[in-house]
Amino acid sequence: MRTVDTKGQPCPVPIIATKKALREAKDGETIAVLTDSRTSLNNLTRFLKDNKAQFSIEEANGVWTLIITGKYESTGITDAEAYCAVDIPHFSKSNLVIAFTSDKMGEGNDELGRLLMANFVKAIKDLDELPSKMVFYNKGVELSKDDSPVIEHLRELERMGVELFLCATCAKFYSLEEKIHIGQLSNMFEIVQIMASSGNVIKP
Repeated sequence: MRTVDTKGQPCPVPIIATKKALREAKDGETIAVLTDSRTSLNNLTRFLKDNKAQFSIEEANGVWTLIITGKYESTGITDAEAYCAVDIPHFSKSNLVIAFTSDKMGEGNDELGRLLMANFVKAIKDLDELPSKMVFYNKGVELSKDDSPVIEHLRELERMGVELFLCATCAKFYSLEEKIHIGQLSNMFEIVQIMASSGNVIKP
């Protein structure tokens, strides 16, 4: 296993080091990328998903390890800084968590419900204080698939620093595992922890 230690390194250094390791890796070689920054973790996660790399994440004592296996398909994006988190000074993050349990908002007409949900997700970006995290479970995971009508809004929120956690069991149940390339697949215990430790949870 090849280890790429990026602890303490600012963006785009972790991205550049990871790209170099992927280019040099032999077929079937596993790469472990270490970071002690949540921001770098999010940036690396977006980079790996965009390049369709298979990976898992482990955390211990404030250090995240991304275990990369499988093929690497370059997007052709040569500017590593394109994956650095966007600094948006007029926004700040609160302790708010938004829980999505459906791809529709409210009861009644399904078409109206999907329209309301799209408008809701879009409106989140304009809040003075962004949510720190958003969790998706049951039918809510449908919002995060590649062809979702709100996928670009979710990608922008992730670039703005909002962390997205998706129920892995739900993604598997709805056969969406190969159609989700955003956020982090998570388990129900972690989702419960996120909601329990939040100052405020809302569900659209």
